[in-house]
Amino acid sequence: MLANPVLSEIRELHQKKQSGILVLTGGAGERVEVFFREGMIDAASSNMDARRLGDYLAKQEYLHARDLDAAHSEAQRHQILIGEAVVRKRLLGQAEVIVAVRQQATEVLEHVFKNNFAVDSFRNSLKSYYAPARIAYPQVLLEVCRSKNEPFECKEGTRIVLSNGTDLSVFPWYPEELSLLSEIKVPSTVQELAKTTGMKETNIRKVLGVFQTLGIIETFADAEAPIPGALTRRDALVRTSEFPLEELVPVVSNATLAEKLQIARSEMSFTSEQFKNLKVQLRDAASKASLKVLTVSSPDPRDGKSLISSALAFSFSMDPGRRVIIVDCDLRNPSLDGYLGVTPEPGLLQYLASTNMSPYCYVRRIESLYFLTVGGVATNSIEILSLRKMKELIESLRKDFDTIILDAPPFAPIADARIVTGLSDGLIMVLRRGKTSYADTDRAFQAIDRNKLLGVVFNDVQRLFKTYSHYGQYYYGPPADAKKVKGPKSKNYLQS
Repeated sequence: MLANPVLSEIRELHQKKQSGILVLTGGAGERVEVFFREGMIDAASSNMDARRLGDYLAKQEYLHARDLDAAHSEAQRHQILIGEAVVRKRLLGQAEVIVAVRQQATEVLEHVFKNNFAVDSFRNSLKSYYAPARIAYPQVLLEVCRSKNEPFECKEGTRIVLSNGTDLSVFPWYPEELSLLSEIKVPSTVQELAKTTGMKETNIRKVLGVFQTLGIIETFADAEAPIPGALTRRDALVRTSEFPLEELVPVVSNATLAEKLQIARSEMSFTSEQFKNLKVQLRDAASKASLKVLTVSSPDPRDGKSLISSALAFSFSMDPGRRVIIVDCDLRNPSLDGYLGVTPEPGLLQYLASTNMSPYCYVRRIESLYFLTVGGVATNSIEILSLRKMKELIESLRKDFDTIILDAPPFAPIADARIVTGLSDGLIMVLRRGKTSYADTDRAFQAIDRNKLLGVVFNDVQRLFKTYSHYGQYYYGPPADAKKVKGPKSKNYLQS
């Protein structure tokens, strides 16, 4: 395990759930402040302009220079932080700013560890942020281990196996790391891992180097291998569930749901009750026919079908013992990552482009809901959705999930939705009051298989789809804070 004074301090603050400001000092007078709230990192700032959030937003092309100037003026005028000013000016959505804050804070911390900063002081403080990063210690630890870039070295014939005793779902693994983790539940050599995963040995050694630094693997000579069939402590991870990688799928603990999705999930909202009613009706229909895979679509792009599918998926996931996954199949205009407040990658596009990787290497989880984002934008969506591998993915999910919800593209202006509907057992059509035209609705109904139509959800209906909870009055529809996340793609040390 790493011995680093800054990392040790962050771990202690995380364990004690401290709130305050950790001050770190580096060379040339550089000073970094890391802001904690209940043990989670909400933000990181430097006295160097290039590492501040505003400059980061411009450098990573979240904002144009003129927009950044407008945000700075807004911040000064109202005495608020730049993140809140950006949202007030409607330059970015809150969820989008949170992703940017998270990326910027991670980059600052990487700079701290790379340049051996020292701990200066910590002072208690209770400061709240409009767009908090909410970075937990395991994420920091994993990034530090990756940045060390120390490939794993061993003698030929050495077997590697996963140690037990660590909750591995708290780490935001890359798909390649998850693939290896699933393989080393059984003692394996580097050469065997290359055959089963299809990865290059150099990359396997890089990943194993990260695992070794984390202290989650054990090694032994072939002659010392456990007796086949004997239940040892390292087998516990394998035997607890039949679901592949269940204990390894990353749990996103710092996701920031779009506000309207929060309302739809709130026990205090009337809207939440409507989704429960919809869920009951679908369960009744499923008892009469095999309805495991459900497609949610709409005639037009702005009918709110993605919000409906996300809220419905969360509602299903609340049922005890029910395993639920939502897959964003809107490759041209993905929005699931925006609603959930998570990074776009890894996702469906990366899985379909992979060779030996299991689909579960690209799946993540929020609470009890599993999800698969698009992972980018694709213009050749018809070709991708028509791949045999896409059909095989859905068949694979059928074996391990009780309910699969496909957030499909709208029926206009392209044919993608028909392909996605063909992969499912039933279709829910979303219409938006006063917005969806009769002509578009008629075209959509002409295009669908009527035998698969389960029903129609009228979105944005007064009194039915609004709430008077403490959040205020809200109507369903595409929210401002569910934009596609801009900025840099996630960095992967295996691609460098």
